Amino acid sequence: MTGRLRRALRRVQRDDRGITMSELLVAMSLFTVLLVIVGGTFVSITRATTFAAARDQNTRSAQNGMNELSRKLRAAADNPVANAADTPAFSAAAADALTVSTLVATGRDAVPQLASFSVTGGTLVETVTAGRAVGTYFVFDGARSSSRLVDGVDPAPSGSSPLFTYFDSTGTELVPPTPAGLTADQRGRISTVTVTLSVANSRSTLQNGIVLQSSIGLPNLLDLTQGNTP
Repeated sequence: MTGRLRRALRRVQRDDRGITMSELLVAMSLFTVLLVIVGGTFVSITRATTFAAARDQNTRSAQNGMNELSRKLRAAADNPVANAADTPAFSAAAADALTVSTLVATGRDAVPQLASFSVTGGTLVETVTAGRAVGTYFVFDGARSSSRLVDGVDPAPSGSSPLFTYFDSTGTELVPPTPAGLTADQRGRISTVTVTLSVANSRSTLQNGIVLQSSIGLPNLLDLTQGNTP
């Protein structure tokens, strides 16, 4: 009886000794592996979520900018001048900027507008000057209003088309002879503008940029007096 009691006490004492160093190292290794897996999964999900949000923002921003550019350019029109030839719709046309007179306006007292688009510090900016009536004609010498259309714009990303490319009625590209843009004669022959809008932002370290391209016809400028054919 006494012997059985002693053996039982020895077993209890052995059980109270806890885990060995080897068992502790194995447990710590397993915990470390589990922590690495969970941490890696969390980081991957976070990066994917940030990338998706950035790509969605870029897409929406580029679409809004393209819609505004298309709206103004499709309504481009020459500006009549008293006792002189009409002023060409495009008063400036470069690879990364343009200025155009457009008939897009709203309201009962709507008047033509002079719209300028340019990229400044990675932001596509629109500057609008409302026309002022002088008799039955309009001049653009009033106050200007500017708005930011798209942030994170690259006007001419490496290996891609510039922001604005111009074509005449035959589909021939009008190449600017200088960085300042097209000549007056070339501006008078523009019938199509291809817009290549490249947008990216820094919300994600992944490549989240998107590129939208649209060829915008200018129906009001298909005029035989300007050297164009329908």
